[in-house]
Amino acid sequence: MALAALTLTGGCITTEMMVKPGVTYDRYERDVVGCATTSTQKVPTNTQVGWAPYVGLYSVDTNSTLRQKHHELCLRDKGYSKVAIPVCEGPDGRAALAQARARQDRARRMSINGQSCYVVLGDGSRFLYTPAEG
Repeated sequence: MALAALTLTGGCITTEMMVKPGVTYDRYERDVVGCATTSTQKVPTNTQVGWAPYVGLYSVDTNSTLRQKHHELCLRDKGYSKVAIPVCEGPDGRAALAQARARQDRARRMSINGQSCYVVLGDGSRFLYTPAEG
């Protein structure tokens, strides 16, 4: 599929997102949460506590990288691909935030193209925005 090779550019900050064009946003959310749950169950937190000069007491989850990889593989098994997407800026940023705040039609299908971008919402989640063609 051509999507696997697609890298969207245009913004100065990009993030990698797992996407699957044509999937409904309801299905997307169910797949992401389902894979996150499975990954947490299969690769539980392994917190290690240490001490270092100039840092003091610190803790690290030594399984976080493995859990994230498991999550990505789970989504790939469901047909998703990792794509680099830029942050929305200017008019697209304002339009994306307005669309994110509006009541969402969960049956709407995910659309992604070379104009797609994302915004970060107040809860830390990302909202994928694709301007209407026309």
